[in-house]
Order: sequence, then structure tokens, then C-alpha cells
Amino acid sequence: MTGRPRAVVVGAGIAGLLAARVLADACAEVEVLEQDVLPDRPAPRPGVPQGHHVHGLTARGADVMEALFPGLRAELTAAGAPGGDFGQIVAFRFPDCWSPRTRTGIPLQTFSRPLLEARLRRRVVALGNVRIRPGVRVTGLTGGAPRVRGVVVRSTPGQESAVDADLVVVANGRASQLPQWLTGLGLPGPRRTVIDAGVGYASRLYATGGADSPPWAAAMELLQAPHVRRGFMATRVEGDRLLVTLQGAAGDHPPHDPEGFAAFARGLRTPLAELLSGFEPLTSVRGYARCANQRTHYHRLPRWPDGLIVLGDAVCAFNPLYGQGMGVAAMAADLLRTMVQEAGAPGFGHTYQRRLARLTRRPWLMSTVQDRGWQQPRPDRTARLAGAVLPPVQRAMAAEPEVFRRFLEAMHMTRSSAVLLHPRALLPVLAAAVRPARTGPPDDPRLWWGHTPS
Repeated sequence: MTGRPRAVVVGAGIAGLLAARVLADACAEVEVLEQDVLPDRPAPRPGVPQGHHVHGLTARGADVMEALFPGLRAELTAAGAPGGDFGQIVAFRFPDCWSPRTRTGIPLQTFSRPLLEARLRRRVVALGNVRIRPGVRVTGLTGGAPRVRGVVVRSTPGQESAVDADLVVVANGRASQLPQWLTGLGLPGPRRTVIDAGVGYASRLYATGGADSPPWAAAMELLQAPHVRRGFMATRVEGDRLLVTLQGAAGDHPPHDPEGFAAFARGLRTPLAELLSGFEPLTSVRGYARCANQRTHYHRLPRWPDGLIVLGDAVCAFNPLYGQGMGVAAMAADLLRTMVQEAGAPGFGHTYQRRLARLTRRPWLMSTVQDRGWQQPRPDRTARLAGAVLPPVQRAMAAEPEVFRRFLEAMHMTRSSAVLLHPRALLPVLAAAVRPARTGPPDDPRLWWGHTPS
């Protein structure tokens, strides 16, 4: 990028804040426009309805954020966010076995989404050449099909004005209106792929102080097509609290009332309900059901205006069940960092979208391959293959910590997926595939409670 241009970022969520941090190094001024009124302290806000629910951050995403904001991990720790080795602090319940409790070399830190966003926002504002304007709604783009010149904003009802920029970054989430803004410039609208497993959430926050708690920072019971329709994720977050998200697929959603929430928990395969009975609820039950995987194919448009890029959920939104969203947003910002010096060149925006599409291909596959198993009337061939392969893979992970470690490296995108094809991973999976599945009780209470209950 030549000179010291001006950039506008649409959206002050995780993706927008990370993009603003990257652009602050190359731009004279970065203005972040956010339609929400932003809270002064960590708290959910209307524009991020997922903020009430459990979030996960991949190890790769955490590494990128730490590089952009040195000391961020320590800051989250000081705020009360637990951390440790994934294999040692996570109770991971597969349909017929548990993950091993073992050291994996994959770090994990658990916190609420509002805490992370608030800390990132504070660090971004402190940069000096970044300004965040809350309560401002972007309604369109200015310029034309060859080049975007800025955005149209509405800060008060009925009053619109233009904000000029050399580069516009759209990062306003899965409900982004960018396709309509492009057609408003005379450009074709992009094609969109949606894979919907019919997943719905219900979440509640609990105080855990003084209770007999199990020795994990996170626990999960996975959904798995076609038969395991109910599960949950729970994470310890700052303030000695436990955030619990119940999940149901194929329309079998958890209720949003306290009694129904508790009844759904009692129907799970892990003793979550027993655990929660000793905790004090701090919030009402909050629901969420916009969980479809959604990929907008901007990279395939025949024409793309200069001065514009789009990233985050506005391009590729994942089923939150798999914890990919924040990590992929960090990777998209890292890609922008490597390319930002090219931002003034013709064709930069289109090149960025094509590279971003390649970057999101693997996490998209990881998030959708299982969700395709819920498709009606019949899952496709890929989903049927995944349904056949997953059980022996899970049994191999339970029996062989090395297989589990390699699975986590692929899931957290610290290594290529080829790590799963190494003989040390592949041979145990093949052995598990030819062994009869265990038919007895799969539960070892020590993996949940840390001891054998009396």
C-alpha cells in the first residue's frame, strides 16, 4: 500500500478488530463503524447474539492474536480465564468413548466471548490511529463497479452521509448485506452455499464457587449424525463461572425455560445435570438457532471492485458447534497482514478473496462434513463416508493418545490435515475399524469427576 491511506472497517466484532489492528500499521487512519452501542465492560450485545453462548478459539487462532497483541494471553489469564493443555483440561465425550486425559502440546484458554472482544477493543483503540464509532449503521458503498470509494452511513434515523476511504473492509458478520451493496454498484451478486444441520442452542451461566467441581476447564458431548442428536459444551470462564450451552441437531432443540433446560440436561449421556444441581444460576436461559454453515463465494465473481475486501463470518460462517469462527477470523487477518503492502495495487481485493477462499477450504470441510449427515431426505456420499469412518477414529483416539494428539493438531490447524495420514495415526484407526465396537458401558466416572464417586 503506497503512502499512508485511510481505511474503514465495517463491524467491531472479532474479525473487524483484528483487521483494524493489521491496518493500523499501514494506514494513517483506521475508522471502525459499528451499529451497536458498545458496552463499557465485557457484556453480550445485540449485534453478537452468540455472545451468550460458549465460544472456542483454536490454537492457531490464539497464536495469531498473541502475535498481533503481545501479552494478550497473560491479560486474559489476569482477568480470570483458565488455561492449560487441551488434553489435560478438557473432558471430550464421543458417542461411545472418552478422549484420553493426556498431554497433547495443544494449549487452550477458556473465556467468554464478551471478555475477549472487550480486551481486543481496548487494545485496538490504544493504537492511536484507530477510531471506533459506535451506533453507526452502514447502508451501502460509494464509488462504482471499478472502485469502491467509501461507505454510506446512517447515524440518526433518516440522515445518511458518506465516509470516504481508500480501503473498505467488510466484517459485519453472517447477516452482512454486502451482496445487496454489490448489486447496487451494478455488479453481480455472489452465489452462496448453505449446509444446515438444524442445530439449536440454549445457554446459561452458573456460579461455581465453593462447589465440588470436576477437574476440567471445558467439557463437551458431541452431536453425531444420524443418531446422537443431543449434546453440550461447557467452559469455565472468568469470575469462577461455568457457561453451559446445550445443543440439539435436526430440530431437536433444547428448551429456553429453566425446567425444560434442566430436563434436557438430564437426558444427556454425561452427568451434567448432576453437576449443575450444585451450582447457582446467574442468568436466564438464552437460545440461539442461526447455526447453519454459510459460505459466500465472492472469490468466484467475474468482477471485483478495487478498494474493497470482506472477511470473517461475512464470507464464511461456520456452525458454532465446531469452534472455528474466531480462529479463522484471526487467520484472515494474518493473511491481510502478509498482503497489506499490495493493497493499493489494482486487483488486490480480488486476489485477497481468492486466497481467503483457499484458506477457509479446510475449516469449511471440517465443519460441514458431519453436518451433511443431518441432511434430508438422505445424506450425501461424503456424509455417509464420514459416518462410517468417525467411530473407529474416535475409538483409536480413546485408546492411543498419539492419534488424539494428531487429531487435535489438525482440528486446531497447527499442522496440515496430512498429519492424520501418518502410519502412527492411520494404523490404530484401521485396527479399531476391524475390532468389534465395545458394547458395555462406555463411561469411566474418573474422566468426568477426576475420581471415582463414592
